[in-house]
Amino acid sequence: MTLQSSGAISLSDIRDEYNNGSSAPIAFDDYYRGGSLVRANASNNTATNLSADVPTSANNSSLSVNDFYGQSRAFRKTYSSTATNQSGVGVFGDDFAVNYPKEIVINSSQTVGATSTSTPALKIDSTGAGTITITNNGSIEGAGGAAGATGGNALQVDGSVSVTLVNNGTIKAGGGGGGNGGAGGAGSGSSTASISNVTDKVGDKPDFVPYSVLTQFGPRAWSGIGGGQWGLNTSGNPVSSNISNMGPMWYSFEVNTSAEYSLSSSISDPFPEDGQTGHRGTPLVNISTSEDTKSQGQGGADYGSGLSWSGLKAPLSANTLYYFCNYTVGPYGSSTPSGNFFYNDMSSSLSLSINVPTSGGSAGAGGVGQGYNQSAGGAGSGGSGGSNAGNGGAGGAGGAFGASGSAGSAGSNGSGTSISFPSTAPTNGASGSSGGASGKSIQGVSNVSSSGSGSLTGGTA
Repeated sequence: MTLQSSGAISLSDIRDEYNNGSSAPIAFDDYYRGGSLVRANASNNTATNLSADVPTSANNSSLSVNDFYGQSRAFRKTYSSTATNQSGVGVFGDDFAVNYPKEIVINSSQTVGATSTSTPALKIDSTGAGTITITNNGSIEGAGGAAGATGGNALQVDGSVSVTLVNNGTIKAGGGGGGNGGAGGAGSGSSTASISNVTDKVGDKPDFVPYSVLTQFGPRAWSGIGGGQWGLNTSGNPVSSNISNMGPMWYSFEVNTSAEYSLSSSISDPFPEDGQTGHRGTPLVNISTSEDTKSQGQGGADYGSGLSWSGLKAPLSANTLYYFCNYTVGPYGSSTPSGNFFYNDMSSSLSLSINVPTSGGSAGAGGVGQGYNQSAGGAGSGGSGGSNAGNGGAGGAGGAFGASGSAGSAGSNGSGTSISFPSTAPTNGASGSSGGASGKSIQGVSNVSSSGSGSLTGGTA
């Protein structure tokens, strides 16, 4: 305790203050400031030395009982203005680990706060020694948590350090951040693609086609791109082809949109009276990214089943050169004169009516938790989704001092035609995330002996 400021001071009073419990004879030379009993500040100790008026031996003055009026064996740090991210080591420097009393006083209406949840407002490090007393007449405030994150601690006492706390003010844990909302589910919307770079391969065939293109009318008799009865029409939707004598129809192309494209094909024998009864095999479409190798690359596959089929989906990538071959497979019959498969019509189509994924609305951001110099944030709104897509869920509000943040809301589900390329749609909206827990008003409370009429906001641990 502080020695009296006036009146008689006995030598035993001085000994009890600076060498308490000792009964050794008093030698004044042991009581100069800077010795082991009356310590001087270390160079990095920013606290006030409460024995500052006691002379040092370096000033060549003789000690007097009067030098000890109003002096106390302690270092004291007084906060008379706002401060942030404070610690015992930061205040007392090398003296923090010395067995010498240390006091921290926060004046009324002043705040020690934290600017990050990773750092408490006031930390008493595990290396502390000697009696440590905190008198809080103001406020100690942890930082608020970011969206979905835990709030920060206000007072943290590490290790097994013993602290005496006189709390006449408030100690507030940082509030938890509100949870983020969930993103809206993807939808599926209709669109029309375009086709380009169409090149006819007339008179030729890929290596995997097993029969000759020669017919009684010459090589694959038809009228070419944009022709009449026999030909490839690329100006409409669907892109369609019709060919006699069983083909093959072979052309290269690109589409401008990655999507699932519907295919169809059929074969007929319009003139059975020619004596060539029966259809000449069944139609097949092969799509490949290689000119003479079957079914290569994204979307590469054999498509077809039966004499007439439709609705099969080819997953084609945008701006990729594809080779489309419509040809026949299976038996060609037994009465084909001269190897010519005439008077059979084979058609195919590639629909440009597609369904594409649409983006779900963005998730609403969770509000920040209340903390030092920071109000609790409100719930962020979710974004609107595209056509048939779900809207994003709202974020949760940040928690007040000592309270958890609210959970975010789930995003809405998407709708529309089911597709699997270039991505799966529709999908369900994502769940919102939980709000963050609050920090602790006192972390390491088992090392703290408390008194005072102040309040704690938030739990302890």
